[in-house]
Amino acid sequence: MRTAALVLLIACSTVLPKAYAQDYPSKPIRIIVGFSSGTATDTMARLIGTKLSESWTVPVIVENRLGAAGTISAGMAARANPDGYTLYMASTTLIVTPVFMPDVPYDAFKDFAPVSLMIDVPTVLVVSPQLGVKSVKELVELARSRPGVLNYASTGQGTASHLAAELLKSMTGIKVTEVPYKVNAQAMADVSTKQVEMYYPNLILGLPLIQSGRVKALAVTGATRTRALPDVPAMAESVPGYEAANWYGIVAPAHTPANVISKLHGEISRILRTQDVRERLDTFGADVIAGSPADLAKRMKTGYAKWAALFPNEAKNASR
Repeated sequence: MRTAALVLLIACSTVLPKAYAQDYPSKPIRIIVGFSSGTATDTMARLIGTKLSESWTVPVIVENRLGAAGTISAGMAARANPDGYTLYMASTTLIVTPVFMPDVPYDAFKDFAPVSLMIDVPTVLVVSPQLGVKSVKELVELARSRPGVLNYASTGQGTASHLAAELLKSMTGIKVTEVPYKVNAQAMADVSTKQVEMYYPNLILGLPLIQSGRVKALAVTGATRTRALPDVPAMAESVPGYEAANWYGIVAPAHTPANVISKLHGEISRILRTQDVRERLDTFGADVIAGSPADLAKRMKTGYAKWAALFPNEAKNASR
């Protein structure tokens, strides 16, 4: 009897995960987002959520849980039931925030299972037209001639604008001063009037002022040029090796069944390759990656190492 029971148990353990994946999803899915409505993170979650709901005919609910630079939402997602019905809309912030903040309520590498590396979104270096520079080379030369005099707008430690500026400082040796802002739109407005000299907004925010001539775009921060601004060079064309694009992807709580992750990844990748989604992503300069769980795991690991090396003191303090 014991032998028969053991055989039955082994058989069930091999059949149940496959059956579970076939039945998935059979109830609403929620995607937790750590930032407010209208941000790039929220926009991506709602775009993917809408398409998943259309494909699978189940509700996909985007749940915005704000606070503490996304750590509250990430901690909530990490503690969720690992059944595939709670997902987290992750970005570079997931692995950068632990560099700056001690005691975040999650471990980016142990508490999550990567699902899909979806897109890269560069920021764009803009300056006030009154500054009189027309290229990254001219900006660097001006900054070197006036160390510590020029200012850059930042929306906080670990944000895309902060990382992009500090990477340029590190790679060129220039000294520019951070001016913190709580609101992206105010930072953008102040660059246009030369209250601060430079800023690195996302393309959604930057494009209208670039197109109207209120700010001058010098470079995008991805490794290559973007379709949204084809005439604006990549920063790497002036500073070889520079790359500070923001990635976005989906993760699930650790121990989510592998078959469920595979099903999610396959459908998300299919959605990202559809024409209407690509056209929507083109409007804010996103480069579609549609990468595998392994691709996202690698991006998280290399990204953390890169930014921790750039901010060694902060990373040391945060790891205590």
